Amino acid sequence: MYSNIIPAVLAFWIQNREINITLLPEVLEVNRRYSLECIGPRVYPNNKLILTWMRGSEIVQRSSTEEPGLPDEDNRLRNVFNFTASLSDDGQEYTCLAEVDLGSNTTMSITNSCVTLQTYSFMEQPRILDKRPKKVKQKVNLICEVSNVYPVEKVRVRWFQDGEELNSVTTRPNSNTVRTTAAWTPQETGLIEVVCMADFEKYPSVPSKNNSVFIEVYVFSSPEIQIPTSHEGNLVNITCRVLNVSRDLELRLKKENDILKNGSSSTGLTISHTVQAQAKLNGQQYICEAELKLQDQSMTSPVIKQQIGTLHVLYKPRDTITTVSVNDKTMSGFPVEVTKGDEITLSCTSNGRPSPTLEWVNPSNGSDIEIGPGFLHIPYVTSEHQGIYKCRATNQYGSDKKDVDIRVKDQTTTRRLAAKTTGLISVAIIAGGLLFITIIYCIEQNK
Repeated sequence: MYSNIIPAVLAFWIQNREINITLLPEVLEVNRRYSLECIGPRVYPNNKLILTWMRGSEIVQRSSTEEPGLPDEDNRLRNVFNFTASLSDDGQEYTCLAEVDLGSNTTMSITNSCVTLQTYSFMEQPRILDKRPKKVKQKVNLICEVSNVYPVEKVRVRWFQDGEELNSVTTRPNSNTVRTTAAWTPQETGLIEVVCMADFEKYPSVPSKNNSVFIEVYVFSSPEIQIPTSHEGNLVNITCRVLNVSRDLELRLKKENDILKNGSSSTGLTISHTVQAQAKLNGQQYICEAELKLQDQSMTSPVIKQQIGTLHVLYKPRDTITTVSVNDKTMSGFPVEVTKGDEITLSCTSNGRPSPTLEWVNPSNGSDIEIGPGFLHIPYVTSEHQGIYKCRATNQYGSDKKDVDIRVKDQTTTRRLAAKTTGLISVAIIAGGLLFITIIYCIEQNK
């Protein structure tokens, strides 16, 4: 009637050696509670059987009963081990060991059964890193990552648009993060939904996690500014325009921070402003600034583009300026008095557009004079170099000039004049002394 019966002297028998372990999910989620249940073989008397759960070689739970049961009764011993799954349980082997108690603290193993656990951690939703608006038909990168996942090498992260998977590249920045980057070129304007999906490809029982975003795709051509070059005194029409936009546009024409003209439109727009060309405005910059009003301004900073233009005014030379250097020392005041033998450099600059041609006019026929663009150099001054030198600035719209009066003193004449002056002063002093003595004498005589 019974099989595998142990001899009667052992006072128990085993009807079968089968151990049943209740099946767990394919993969266990970390930090969740689970139960490992082991149903032991049919042994009589039942109180001779011991069921032990072991984690590797470590005993984690033992179970036995004090009820012997009946020989014909199928009341098998159970051992239910409750535990919280952890990362360390991944790949861990749990063994249910069935033993009979032989007495005197002696047991005999009769059978066992093992199960190997697999665990995972998948607590966070995918995170989309860049939700900013994009320009239509411009290639951009969509980036999505999932953090705090395990095992990271088994996680798959993908991008989808309209149910179709986008080509992407997956990287793992660290031991628990997966990041995927898809090259995306939106073809239409408006709000386009893209979806980032993360799952365990080899664990189909684990639910996937998704995150989606509506990215605004827009058309926004760059602003253009046009400032024609003009002659001084003429009116200049400055235009600022944007040819193509897909949403509300604010267009501003600015001079530094001052708004000269503005306008708004949902299509292309042109605004203009007129100024009178003046020499003082030459080189003045104007800004054509366009701002696109997106559907959801709260998600991003305004999309602003600028184009800078410069006003060029044509005018005749003016503000001609001259400097005189004598023996490498800059002189101030005119006329300029120099001494024979001095070294003189005359320099000249002038404003005008186009840039004027500078020319020094030599009033004398003095020799050893070097003349170049904007300068005149006399290395050794003589009396023949005395005169009025003219700097003439010229362009196609007129001319301007500035005079420099150079006066040369002879050193010999200067010395003679100094000696004569000294003699005259001496005579005056002597005459004054004699006069003083005469006056004193007359006063004494009157007394």
